[in-house]
Amino acid sequence: MAGYRILSFFQSIFILFTAVSILDLSVEFGMNEAFFGASTSDWWSVFAFWAYLFAVVAILQLVKCFIVTEGKS
Repeated sequence: MAGYRILSFFQSIFILFTAVSILDLSVEFGMNEAFFGASTSDWWSVFAFWAYLFAVVAILQLVKCFIVTEGKS
């Protein structure tokens, strides 16, 4: 199940980036400023960043559904 662990690790990283970015809107860590600066567009903004990260997590979840097999009884 090494693949499952690796995919779960990457999911955790993407979710952590999302959480820090959301928190950065009020706390001002500087992560959003580093990623977006003053220029944003329809394709690249804080909200688009979250959507891209959620899409990656969803794809990884789907991959995990296909690679995990049920244990033998």
